[in-house]
Amino acid sequence: AALTKSGSVTPYRYVCYVHERFWFAPMLDAGLVLYLALLALFIWRWLSGWRLCGAWLEYANYCALLYFVLLVLLIAAVIEFIQTAFEADPRKTWHGSPNWLKYMVLGSPGAACITIVICGLQTSQHVAEIRSSRATIKHDRAVQIIALPAVYGVMAMSSMARIFCITSNVAFKGAEKSKHEQIEQLYISKSETCFWVGDLYEAWALYQFGKLTLDLIRSSIRRMSHSQVREDRERADPLLVAHSAVEAIAWLGVTLFLLVCISQAGWSLYLLTFTGPIEDYTEYNNQIAQFGAAGVVASCGAIYNVHVVESTFHMYFEGYRPLLKFITVKVIVSFAFFQKGVYFSLKAFQETLPGTAQRIIGKVPLIGTILGFSDNDFELFYDALILYECILIALLHIWGWNAYEDWYLEEDEEEEGERKPLMPEKPALLPNSSETA
Repeated sequence: AALTKSGSVTPYRYVCYVHERFWFAPMLDAGLVLYLALLALFIWRWLSGWRLCGAWLEYANYCALLYFVLLVLLIAAVIEFIQTAFEADPRKTWHGSPNWLKYMVLGSPGAACITIVICGLQTSQHVAEIRSSRATIKHDRAVQIIALPAVYGVMAMSSMARIFCITSNVAFKGAEKSKHEQIEQLYISKSETCFWVGDLYEAWALYQFGKLTLDLIRSSIRRMSHSQVREDRERADPLLVAHSAVEAIAWLGVTLFLLVCISQAGWSLYLLTFTGPIEDYTEYNNQIAQFGAAGVVASCGAIYNVHVVESTFHMYFEGYRPLLKFITVKVIVSFAFFQKGVYFSLKAFQETLPGTAQRIIGKVPLIGTILGFSDNDFELFYDALILYECILIALLHIWGWNAYEDWYLEEDEEEEGERKPLMPEKPALLPNSSETA
């Protein structure tokens, strides 16, 4: 009754009502939910892994819980998107927008669902290998990398649901005109935070890829030290020294990238959730812009470091196909940090050109249309583009991270040590003559 006393129920009035009545309302943000869930799952993985006190965790392992959280967030984002689509006026929502953008955006929820299904099915193959105790550590790292398109796709869908509320003007219904700019900034900030949480998981996946790759190189070199060929044994010790140096440098770039992503997402969520309503977003945007610049630099360093390791030691991978795996991890980092940079660089360059040149560029098919988008229309296009790109990456993972490749079965010291008996086995005694008799 209190909600409908002054008119119809609108998204703005509903949000205000929920924030006034329920203290946990800020926790409903998708970015914050996944950020806290990733922290909790990291601790749970460290405590239990895949088995707890020897018992297999069928539905309580960290991987199953991660996909459960992603599924809940995806359903919430799709429902919000559909509700906005039905409530919005189609003529005003898509006025001035090309038809292809409309169909691209409306098909995005399907793309998000396809991505999470592909990732889930491939993950189940690796989980079956883990349950059979075959190369547990390697498959464990692989499933965390395979989940990257699903995580990023769900965050892109959550971001799109917020941007769609702005472009369709549904977010402004029931609000005073003086509040429109503040509401728009809030929705945009929440949208960007979703991607920063996705970047956080992206940095974690790159960390796991680097860890897996460096461990495989070390195992290969140590096998050389036990080779029957003297030349291989002589080369092994210098290579181990070089590997240690390269590993230290590689971890510097990857760890910095991970720390920057954790700080960027965490600080943004803290400001938006626990510091009260932000009246002026200028200071907030300035702070976040500094994290964004640091993220670009750190991501470039992390990618370069992993590339150096892959290109320098590629001859020591046996059946690992590091280039394809590296591309599947690197491509989404490039999507996240460089696509927007290219767009804004082209748009800034276009604005410096004379009027005639600007009009010529505006007539270029597709590129001219994209450069002519408003900021919010571009954000809508960018979210949809990321969702379709996540399908591509998930499909590449099928070939790049096959669960039945031979290199999984190669023993390394870390896994071999888990099955090594604490006491050496005694040789069986031969029966004496009296017993045989």
